[in-house]
Amino acid sequence: MKPVRKYSDQELLDGIINGDPQVLNLIYTENFPSIRHYVLLNSGNEDDAKDIFQESLILIYNKIKSPDFILSSSLGTYLYSICRFIWLKELSSRKKYVIIENEDLSIISDEKEIIEILERNERLSLYREKYEELSDDCKRVLKMFLNNIPIKEITQAMGYRSNQHTKNRRFRCKKSLIIKIQECDKFKELGNGKTKTD
Repeated sequence: MKPVRKYSDQELLDGIINGDPQVLNLIYTENFPSIRHYVLLNSGNEDDAKDIFQESLILIYNKIKSPDFILSSSLGTYLYSICRFIWLKELSSRKKYVIIENEDLSIISDEKEIIEILERNERLSLYREKYEELSDDCKRVLKMFLNNIPIKEITQAMGYRSNQHTKNRRFRCKKSLIIKIQECDKFKELGNGKTKTD
């Protein structure tokens, strides 16, 4: 049997950045069982564990792209700490009982930044969910405005009779999206989040 190659933490980080399937599979194989165990032990299920693991990898991917990122522990320890941090936050929002281990989360030196990233991701997820509920017409109009396509081109592409009609349509679609978001319970839980469609 061929021995499993050993990767340095830097090689693992590079593999995450480059989306290397072999590296990502190795990270999953070596780290998911302990994260799954922790989530199952603390009021979660298999799907929760997979979601938390995926969210943590995305968060780490975003962080290691920063030029001033420094990994102060092994990648496995850092990933586990991030997963635990995210799951504890999720349980807190669910008001669930949590088993706190002796090990603290001091490995995460920038908790505030991580919370901000998580909240931003939650708002983006909510925006996308409600955007998908709009009519195809509204989705096309808003998408073109978000991509800074000139209003004249949007009017032509949509077959509208005038630029003013396009502006009015965009206003109504945007208003509809904002109402959908504001009426959602998840929006209320996130607090007074801003909805950006400009």
